[in-house]
Amino acid sequence: MPTPRCCLAAGVIDGIFYAVEGATSSGGTGILEAYNPKTNTWTTKAPKPISAAHMSVAVVDSILYTIGGGFSVGNMVHAYDPKTNSWSNKTPMPTVRCCMAIGVIDGLIYVVGGYTALSPSGGVSLTTALEVYDPGSNTWTTKTAMPTARAGVSSGVIGGKLYVIGGTVGSLEAVRAVVEAYDPRTNTWSTHTPIPTPRSFAAAGVVDDTLYVVGGYPAGAANEAFSPFLPIPIDIKPGDANNTVNLRSNGTILVAILSSASFGATTVDPATVKFAGAAVATQGRGTPMTSVADLNRDGRVDLLLHFRTQDLQLTPASTEAVLKGKTFSGQLIRGTDSIRLVP
Repeated sequence: MPTPRCCLAAGVIDGIFYAVEGATSSGGTGILEAYNPKTNTWTTKAPKPISAAHMSVAVVDSILYTIGGGFSVGNMVHAYDPKTNSWSNKTPMPTVRCCMAIGVIDGLIYVVGGYTALSPSGGVSLTTALEVYDPGSNTWTTKTAMPTARAGVSSGVIGGKLYVIGGTVGSLEAVRAVVEAYDPRTNTWSTHTPIPTPRSFAAAGVVDDTLYVVGGYPAGAANEAFSPFLPIPIDIKPGDANNTVNLRSNGTILVAILSSASFGATTVDPATVKFAGAAVATQGRGTPMTSVADLNRDGRVDLLLHFRTQDLQLTPASTEAVLKGKTFSGQLIRGTDSIRLVP
């Protein structure tokens, strides 16, 4: 990177990695630099109007939003448009803060927790405030506060929920193992299994519906993963070893959810299942096209589901397909199998 710095933020737009803000050895910087992995080169872009370290970044509709940061400008919101290489000011966040959690769900930016203003004694206070920014209307909305006040948290979005992990309660030594999740559909929080290595200021990212948390204080090199999904075995087009699919077909494709010693396929609610983005096909008065059979002859009943080929959200480059859903008790499930697409 051209400018050495720490405490910066980053976002990805159309395959370009944007590194914005941070602090250099000589102080703050509003610099924005873009990395192109295809050419392995950096380009300097228009600087951010107001400098603030320890802020958060979110990307919505190919626009990079910087939110919060240093206490003097901790409620500022700026938007960067890479098409015009220009910044614009947006409606400030209601709560001044830095070192908070952030996530994007359905085009809305969720910001929660963090440090608020410095106290007279030199310490910092924490906030549990959850505020949501709508880029379309340039407005903020306050939602249900997070149960546990903390800053320096890690976060990620899985299954339409914002997961907030770890953090500190005032000093670097007071790290947390707390894992809490916000569901915007119900405006409620839930508590989940604590992270094995309590820590704060760790990096996090979501891959295949799994949230990975790496490093942090005082964990060092710890790499731990969390997913609300129960992994299950599936078989696309049973009997076809290549799982061949013709996307131009007007018919349906059969996908089997296989039972195991610890999982019963018939506990899955077909109404919640989607395969490659497609819902279970229906017939008659909307009855899901399902059946049961012991496909692999292991003595356990498997669940067979039909999906309309034209509803599948696959591209010619797809090499695997994912099935997601819930059991009747509400447990999230996820299964993956390879696939070969033909013209």
